[in-house]
Order: sequence, then C-alpha cells, then structure tokens
Amino acid sequence: MITQTEGRIILSDMQPHTQTPTFHKTHIWEKSETQDSELEYVEKVLLLPNCTFSLPVLSTHSILIIPFIGDLHIENARIGHKLIEENQSFALKTDLYSEILNPYQDEIVTFFVVKYSMLLAEELNDISIQMSKNKLIPIHRASWIGQFDGRQKGGLALANNHKCVLAYVIDGAFEIQDRLLHSEDALLLNSIEMVDFEALSSQAILLIFELALYTKRE
Repeated sequence: MITQTEGRIILSDMQPHTQTPTFHKTHIWEKSETQDSELEYVEKVLLLPNCTFSLPVLSTHSILIIPFIGDLHIENARIGHKLIEENQSFALKTDLYSEILNPYQDEIVTFFVVKYSMLLAEELNDISIQMSKNKLIPIHRASWIGQFDGRQKGGLALANNHKCVLAYVIDGAFEIQDRLLHSEDALLLNSIEMVDFEALSSQAILLIFELALYTKRE
C-alpha cells in the first residue's frame, strides 16, 4: 500500500550537471533504486553549434526527444537523417547507435532527453504550444507540455490513483499544488489523483510526466 507523501522540490541549483567541450547536460531527475517505473530519467541538453550528442544503445528502451530552442537532426541506420523542429517531439528506439546533431553554425540548441524502460512507437508528434496556449498538450506516453498566460490556472487528472508526477518549469514561474516553482525547478509529487497549477508569469511553460510509483520487492 502506498501512503501519501509530501512533494519534493528539486531546485535548479540542486540538479547535477555534466559539462563537455560540445554540450552541457542537466540531470533533472532520475528514478531511485526503490522505484520501478517506465520513466528512467529526464535531462536537459544544451548542444553547441555543429556538434553531435550520442544516445545510449539499449535494446528494450526508448528515448523521447523534445526540442525547446532550435531544430535538431537525428540520425541512425534505420531512420536515416530526420529533422525534428522545435514544435515537435520524437520517440526513438535505442536499439541502434544514434546521434543528435545541432545543424546551426552559430546557435546553441536546447532539448530534453527522456528515457523510458520500454519500447515506444517511433513517431513524430506536433507540440505547437504557441498555437494551443493555456492548456496542456499531450506529448507521448503520459507526458504533457503547455504554455500559459499569467494567472491562468490548469489541472491534470491522472489516469489511475497512486501516481507519481514530475513537473518541470521550462520557463517562467508556476504555483503547483501550493508550491512555488521558478524557471528550471522541478517538483516530484507522490500518490495524487489531480495536479492543480497556476501560471504566475506571462508565457510560462510547464512540462509534466506521470509515472506509476511502486516499491521494489525485496
């Protein structure tokens, strides 16, 4: 039986970072050893101009790629060379060596990498948040993104009880379940049925992931 627990805020300066000559990666969240969920981790990557970012090769996993600033090129032996625009997302099976390329000569691109311990259908989805403001848009596999005007309220009813939710503020500020979050802050909520939030700044952008939370058996 899962008991109600308080939410945990993961402030931006508490999130680990990895810096290389070609990219800067923020480790927003990674599941713990006591959790068994489809969602493995969520990372934010800043990729330098005309550089590549390699993805892990795993036979029974998928990576969800969500561009935020700039377009991306993804390449492997199966899909060839695919363009992903910043108003799209793409789910990629990780059974082959794959690379993400920043196609710009003088611009940094920003994107999110979300790893799932299962196979997702390889498909491109439209997530034009500017065209559908003030509501959450489904991305893929129990994930949503939305852009909201200041003082706009929203909510997300979860498909099942006893869910764990990871919310991440991409830009702006939000109050989520009576907790204040600023840009790049994350919030982990356990065992809830409904997520309520309010945008506190104009053009604030919110990213939400839902995952079942179980206790690993001994």
